[in-house]
Amino acid sequence: MSDYRKEKGVDYALMISAILANILKYFSENLGVGWGMAIIFLTVLVKVVLFPLSLSQIRSMEGMKKIQPQLKEIQDKYKKNPEEQQRRMMELYQKNKVNPLGGCLPLLLQLPILWALFSVLRTPENYNIDFTNAVFLTMDLTKSHSYWLLAVISGASSFLQQKMTTVQTADSSQTTMMYFMPIFMGWITYTLKAGIGLYWVASTVLGILQQWITTKFFIREEQPSIK
Repeated sequence: MSDYRKEKGVDYALMISAILANILKYFSENLGVGWGMAIIFLTVLVKVVLFPLSLSQIRSMEGMKKIQPQLKEIQDKYKKNPEEQQRRMMELYQKNKVNPLGGCLPLLLQLPILWALFSVLRTPENYNIDFTNAVFLTMDLTKSHSYWLLAVISGASSFLQQKMTTVQTADSSQTTMMYFMPIFMGWITYTLKAGIGLYWVASTVLGILQQWITTKFFIREEQPSIK
């Protein structure tokens, strides 16, 4: 059974990689753009497909921000009674239709795409793609450990996105993570293929724009402040 599941997992991974390769080839061959722009177009497509989940994510995060005072009050009032504290918090989540884990799902759904894209860029010949001239803004998209600027942009955009989405609390570990994660993401971007880094940076920048537009024109109207 375990071997069967492993084979199925490999089949799904190969299927996603093949789909991404075909989309990239379509953008490059039919739109006449380079591989870098093809990756950016792919990023936009992924954002469009995942938009309903992203909208749910943003609503959940904005809802968490608005009920933070109530959460703090419950935590202080029932700090000696963890079970009652948990029950009250769950009631508050349900009453305000907030999912505290809602912010993780879109990111988790992007991970298979990242791995599949890594496979395509690592062995493009397996997908009938010629990356001989896969260059974008002087960057060879098949190389890693080469482009610090891309890594810096990745870290900076990750920090800005995290700043926009983080629910402020008194937890000091949250502040630590807010600074650690962008540095970590910048390092990861530097070590991976530049093509994957380009995808991640484009995805983060589009996510920031999506976050701003949604909270500016939709969320505030749909979710009034909680008293």
